[in-house]
Amino acid sequence: MKVKKIAKPQGILMPLGGGEDSQVILERIITETGKKKPKICYMTIATTSPKEAAQKHKKFFKDMGMTNISIIHFDTRKEADIPGNLLKIKTCHAVYIGGGDQLRLSSLLGGTIFLALMKKRYYEEPKFVICGNSAGAAAMSNTMIISGSSQDALIKGELELTNGLNLINNVFIDTHFTQRGRFGRLIQTLTYNPGVLGLGLSLDTGVIIYGGDELEVIGTGLVVIADGTFIQYTDLTEISNGDPITVEGIKMHVLGPGKRFSISERKLLF
Repeated sequence: MKVKKIAKPQGILMPLGGGEDSQVILERIITETGKKKPKICYMTIATTSPKEAAQKHKKFFKDMGMTNISIIHFDTRKEADIPGNLLKIKTCHAVYIGGGDQLRLSSLLGGTIFLALMKKRYYEEPKFVICGNSAGAAAMSNTMIISGSSQDALIKGELELTNGLNLINNVFIDTHFTQRGRFGRLIQTLTYNPGVLGLGLSLDTGVIIYGGDELEVIGTGLVVIADGTFIQYTDLTEISNGDPITVEGIKMHVLGPGKRFSISERKLLF
């Protein structure tokens, strides 16, 4: 039986682990577009304080000489596809998805023309950049966590997962990773689906993913990558909700700034 080959995205994905945007990271967004003064669309739909978020980020970019910044915010699915929003997505060089609540992102964007257009540009245009910080990064994958504490993450039933934006379908992304001790969340997610690569991003740290495969660590902190394909045993299907999970064989990688990693080959690149 022939397996249908999934199209390789031509654009650039930049999930960030949270925290204040550093000049280094913002400069990389600009650099990756290939434009000196790119049009940047800042999306505030994940937050309940959109005006404050918009003002703050406009100032960040203005301080760097970037004035061509447009803001997208809406609170209903119907608003997503209004002509003004679609025009902004059609004409920008980069989309920046701000932090807040990733469930707002999936519930407001899922199934919209807006999201379909953003994906189309990401898959077809080599210099089109989609950057997401915190919730904006967590929502990029096809599966995301919407609830679950770090302390109880290795207890069956303590994590709640749902569909994300599916910009990348072979990677699970968690943010604020080392600061909030989210190793357990990453491990339980991989136990549910060992074929997905777990990506834990620290504050002020992110990755640039080229062509949906090769990633480069940027920022000042660490990135933890967990691989579940080596799992030899887990009792996940044998235990009840509320019981601790046993799992053997998860492979972990820890990457510092500047390091590169192949998602498809699951190894460091030198």
